[in-house]
Amino acid sequence: MNLQPGTGEALLNVPLILTTTNETVTRGTTVLGFPVTIRATPTSWTWTLGDGSTVGPTADPGRAYPHQTLTHTYTTPGDHAITLTTTWTGEYTIAGLPYRPIEGTATTTSPAVGVHVLSGDNVLVAPTR
Repeated sequence: MNLQPGTGEALLNVPLILTTTNETVTRGTTVLGFPVTIRATPTSWTWTLGDGSTVGPTADPGRAYPHQTLTHTYTTPGDHAITLTTTWTGEYTIAGLPYRPIEGTATTTSPAVGVHVLSGDNVLVAPTR
């Protein structure tokens, strides 16, 4: 999970950018003397934003600034805990044979990341010369 800005703070009424990786995870082991490889591919993400709202599920992992595709704008100041739930599909191979799909999906949820939402005041100031 990546948040921009990545300071652990966000501004009230200013979009917070949400991104994550879209990487396939591969793990291998040996079962009864045969090499087994499992691949898990993320297919969707759901962001839970700690203020009662969610973004997703979406097939978009998000993009960083300035090409952001997923954002959230907080409308109340305070501390919020963000989690990211990823849905995965899988496939496996035994002894180098072609990959076969694993039936169903699996989900993982990240540990919560705290964001402190700050409010600010608009102030007009005279230019300095």
